[in-house]
Amino acid sequence: MKEMLFLYYSSLASSNLPKPSLDYSIWNNISPVLEPEEPSSRPSATIKSEPSSTPATSHSTTPTPTIIPSASRPVQAVIVRCDAERRRSPLLCATTIPTGHAVFSQSVPPIPLLIDIPLVFYRLRSQSPDRKGLNNQIITSININPTSGLAPSDWISGVGSVIVARKDKKPLLPHHLEGVWMYCDYILSFFGDRSGAPNQLYSPEAFEKWWQGYYEEQRRSRSGTGGEEDADDWRAVRSPYAS
Repeated sequence: MKEMLFLYYSSLASSNLPKPSLDYSIWNNISPVLEPEEPSSRPSATIKSEPSSTPATSHSTTPTPTIIPSASRPVQAVIVRCDAERRRSPLLCATTIPTGHAVFSQSVPPIPLLIDIPLVFYRLRSQSPDRKGLNNQIITSININPTSGLAPSDWISGVGSVIVARKDKKPLLPHHLEGVWMYCDYILSFFGDRSGAPNQLYSPEAFEKWWQGYYEEQRRSRSGTGGEEDADDWRAVRSPYAS
């Protein structure tokens, strides 16, 4: 198969629901509000991908746009750590950002757009002694094309840590982001077993039905104590579609 597929397709192909394999012991601390930083390094992609209009340059990342100051109420967002930084920081971390943050000027990837959870991404400066350490599998998965199952090259390697928010500025919880990530993994399993694009999954109704099953499964096994900001506390997580 000529298309790029993730290494773990085979383990997901026989399952109706994805099983996250996360190191939850590191999800114990909530990071403070972060200000965006200037990017420093961006290795070129090493796996097959869709063509990208953004040229990759060695040891550089996407230029950091300016933040527009705002006195409005902060927006709930999530930081997703790259492989190198997750060794010393939580993988998914709740944070808040100003309403004028540059992340809100970014475009929504296809699958989040199709399921009506309009996620947008903003790269942070990330440091790693090797290029693989800048990989961010969560962000790569969410950015796949729904027709081909491929991610754009600039979202495959050298991604670094990323701030994720909702373009509509509604609160984004770590649990919601995890749900979209695992749903994209579920979608990828169809490409992995050569079933082709699962068009029946590309709607808010399909995601909401899947979310209910995933939520119940996590609620039974992950009862943290930190409330909505605790990525391991699924006791009373609201729906991503709740206003």
